[in-house]
Parts: sequence; structure tokens; C-alpha cells
Amino acid sequence: MFNWEEWQLALKPKKIDPRAARTRILIQEAFLSLASEKKFEAITVKDISERAVVNRATFYDHFDDKYNLLEYLLSDAFTSSVASKLQSNMQLNRDTLKTIIIALCNYHENIHNHCKRVYKSISSYMDNEIQLKLKELISLMIANTTSFEHIEQEKLDLLSIMISNSLYGATSHWYGQGKIINELELSEDILPFIMSGINMFASMK
Repeated sequence: MFNWEEWQLALKPKKIDPRAARTRILIQEAFLSLASEKKFEAITVKDISERAVVNRATFYDHFDDKYNLLEYLLSDAFTSSVASKLQSNMQLNRDTLKTIIIALCNYHENIHNHCKRVYKSISSYMDNEIQLKLKELISLMIANTTSFEHIEQEKLDLLSIMISNSLYGATSHWYGQGKIINELELSEDILPFIMSGINMFASMK
């Protein structure tokens, strides 16, 4: 398992020289521009390269393929919306979970605003990638929480999966249904169920 510093470092883009950084931004902007026009499946590396006015070899200098580019953009959005709101010593409790729920709501809106046309077509891929990162985050918070020290790791892994899937699924459903209630109201609806499960785990012998 990552420690907090390794996890944050893994999410952050690697530092590159200014010229390469500008090229990478052009590629990202080209993809986002295309994402507003067509489905993800219809976007090709050739399309992205032509829109960014770079050759395909330059694209491959920065990204393995369009899926790697998408993963980079999702990680950046996740870091901006969620990870940046938390501190390295945060424990798993009601307040930190509320922070995560609200941040996840912002994340869904951020992704949709940038990739309106491809939001639905990439949803399955997006779900898998971000749920994995969210599970890692929850696992780190559990490791900081002393009330779980007596519980075997296998059960803690199960707890982190249950929490991360529940939070991501609930916030995704909330956004997909048109944000009928606000983020704070959503967190108040979700938290009693999540905290009940957490308290049950914490009381295990």
C-alpha cells in the first residue's frame, strides 16, 4: 500500500520541461475539444494530433494511447476535486467523509463540463479508474485511524472497497439524476448508512 506522500506523488503529473508541458496541454485541449463534439469511441489519436497540430509521434511521446490520455485527465480532475481537499493525517470519520462526498460531487460536475459528449460513453472506464484511486485514499485514512488497529488487514480492505464504491456510486447517481438535492443534503443522506457500517467494523473483536 502507498503511504500518503507516495499516493499524492503517483496522482500528480510528472514535471517536464516547459516546451513539452505546452505540447501536453495542447494535446489535452485538443482531446477536450473533440470530446465536446463526438463520443469517446469515435475519437482517434489521429484526430487528437491533427486538432493539436502535432504529429502522431509527438502524441506518443506523451501518452501511450487515448485511454492513457483519458486516465491522465481523470487523475488530474480527481486530484483537483478530491485529494487536494484532504491532509496527510486525516482519519476516517464523519467530517472527512463529508469532505469527500462534496468533493466527489464537484468531480462529477467538473468531468461532465469538460467532456459532455463523452461523459456517458466513458462512464464505465471512468468508474473503474476513480474507484480504485478512491479506495487507495480510503485505505490510507483507515490506516491513520487508531480504532481500526486491532482489525485484520483483509477486513480493512473489504471496508475500504465498500466505502469507496458506496460514495462513488451514490454521488454518480446523484449527478446522473440531475442533482435534485444539493451536496450537503446528499452527504447527510449518505453518512448515516456509511457511519453505521464503519462503527460496526470498529467494534469487531
